Amino acid sequence: MIDTVILSVPRNKVSVPNNDWDLHAQTPVYKVYVKNPSNKDKESGLYFPCLTGYHRKSGKNEWAAMLKIEFSVPKLIYNNNLDELDDKQFSAVVDTLLDRLARLDVHIGRQDLESAEVRAIHYSKNIELTDGYSSQYVISELGKVNLNKRFDLTKTRFMNDGQSLYFYTKAHSFVVYDKIADLVKNSKRAIDKDQTAYQMSLFAPLKETREILRLEIRLSEKRKMNALFKKLGLPENPNFKEVFSTVKSKAVVNHYWDTMIEKNSLLLFSHSLTAKDLLKQILIACKKARGRTAVYLTGLLLLAREGNGLRELRATLAKRIGDRLWYRVCADLTETTKGLNKLRPREWYDQVKKVLESYQPYHLPCKE
Repeated sequence: MIDTVILSVPRNKVSVPNNDWDLHAQTPVYKVYVKNPSNKDKESGLYFPCLTGYHRKSGKNEWAAMLKIEFSVPKLIYNNNLDELDDKQFSAVVDTLLDRLARLDVHIGRQDLESAEVRAIHYSKNIELTDGYSSQYVISELGKVNLNKRFDLTKTRFMNDGQSLYFYTKAHSFVVYDKIADLVKNSKRAIDKDQTAYQMSLFAPLKETREILRLEIRLSEKRKMNALFKKLGLPENPNFKEVFSTVKSKAVVNHYWDTMIEKNSLLLFSHSLTAKDLLKQILIACKKARGRTAVYLTGLLLLAREGNGLRELRATLAKRIGDRLWYRVCADLTETTKGLNKLRPREWYDQVKKVLESYQPYHLPCKE
């Protein structure tokens, strides 16, 4: 579903006093102002958006001004982002956002807010794991995938003792993390940097009973958002009302899962087999393979599953083989897995796929 969104509204569509904003940065060609909630606002327990005003010099004596509004959509309604929204709640979201802006003495027309330009969007999905599977275990398995080189996945991006995993570039990122464990981390270590007091209070009753894996796609640059939407057959340059869409969220989240995980899994998520069981399966799948080749492929698949998977294997072999030979090794893995269709994915993988296919909003089972 939708989580964080960054909207941009021209200054001439905003009614706001100019005397109660803090100057954050200034140069001869631009000024940056911020507006923070008062102590009274914070004590109310309500969630407020982050507001930033930009003034840029556009001519000799003219300045162009714009207001940036950044907020977590579910936190506006639920004061947490474990509960997810559906499309029917857009009107309530707009009503609540207008109320919070008014409390900050910022006034925008409803239509101007609904049609506001989207500068960045985060789509996400919470997945509750069952049958004894933990988020940390799933994250360790996902860390073994053979990533496209355009993404940077290194050991340093396994954060918080393996409770989160980053696939990232500057323009976009795919983050997988243990949502329950993240609730009690401070802002320096948490993936969700903007925890509400209510959200953190949820940890105690949930930590012993729930395992919630969170998938989050962060489209941090508008150019990347438009390129992705075009690829998925979605209209470019969407406004706030248009990005508030289960269809779009499902398309984006499933695209990243399929591209980053499913197409690169290379048997990593199959049921555990002994070396001899795997050798037998390979001999069945690769009927023309000689014994020596079958043994090589068995060893290759086993090595690809251990530790940090293909990335670690490549690092180990780096001084002995070049890129050309490595790509041949990857091709061998890919070709071998094509014939091993009798090995169904692990149960946790099925659970994730089922949620991504149904894409129903997640809600906490018990709320006071």
